[in-house]
Amino acid sequence: MNVTLRQLRYVVTASQHQSILGAAQALNISTSSILMAIDKFEQEFGTQVFVRQRSKGLVTTAAGARIIARTIRLLDEADAYVRDVSGSEQVLAGEVRVGCFTSISPNAAPQIISDLRAAHPGLVVHLTEGDMISIQRSLRDGIVDILLTYDAGLWEEFDYEVLASAPPHVVLAETDPLAAKERISLADLEEKTLLLLNLPQSRNYVQSLFERVGMRPGPVQKLESFEMVRSSCAAGLGAAILNVRPFTDNTYSGLPVVCRPLIEAEPSPNVILATRRGARISRRAQAFASFSREFFQTDRAKRLFVS
Repeated sequence: MNVTLRQLRYVVTASQHQSILGAAQALNISTSSILMAIDKFEQEFGTQVFVRQRSKGLVTTAAGARIIARTIRLLDEADAYVRDVSGSEQVLAGEVRVGCFTSISPNAAPQIISDLRAAHPGLVVHLTEGDMISIQRSLRDGIVDILLTYDAGLWEEFDYEVLASAPPHVVLAETDPLAAKERISLADLEEKTLLLLNLPQSRNYVQSLFERVGMRPGPVQKLESFEMVRSSCAAGLGAAILNVRPFTDNTYSGLPVVCRPLIEAEPSPNVILATRRGARISRRAQAFASFSREFFQTDRAKRLFVS
């Protein structure tokens, strides 16, 4: 192969930034070096990896996306080889890039990062939040090193380990008559407005709960953020089914919600760590994984789930 590892990194960085200039700035090199690496890469493998568009910068082709994903795994192995041979990274410092599902992130990531930074002050965690599709793309494309997310909707190309079960629960206004119940059934919600977090996998999961038992929810109102769902519940606009309960039942609106276990709790997703299949992750990402495991064993973490 006539392409160097350095040039492979240039190509991957260009894909991540979707820009030749952005990649050059990130790597502190000239744009001509990026262009040369891309040209050599495409010539070496006889495949067009990028389409260059004036308005959108670099667009990775379908074949290019597969090649980039494989190149990232190769670079992971090369980094692991250097560490193993040189015995480097005895002191953890530098950056680790983490992707996190949007509703898990504010409830778990800050404490994990705080504990990690206390043990390794030189380590900086860059967090990318998003829905299941966007964060999985980030992992596949090498933008992040590891994911903290659910296993529902996880692509088969990733390895994962389970940290905790996250059974669904019902969120209601404190004044809702259903709040008097210790446990709530889907049948109780058939005539009630369902407040739905408008993310692809979240929508599919909640709808699958009803379909599994042959029921249909009442009127559906889609909302764009986790906290907007909770605040709308608190205002009595309907009920929601969520999997993570924040440490306080107060909402941004100043009104509280009540959380009750859902009787039809299966299928119940798990909170997981996901990595690129077969890749050896950096010691920095391993440290994040270790502190994530420790966090989800604590009593504080167990309060995130209603059962």
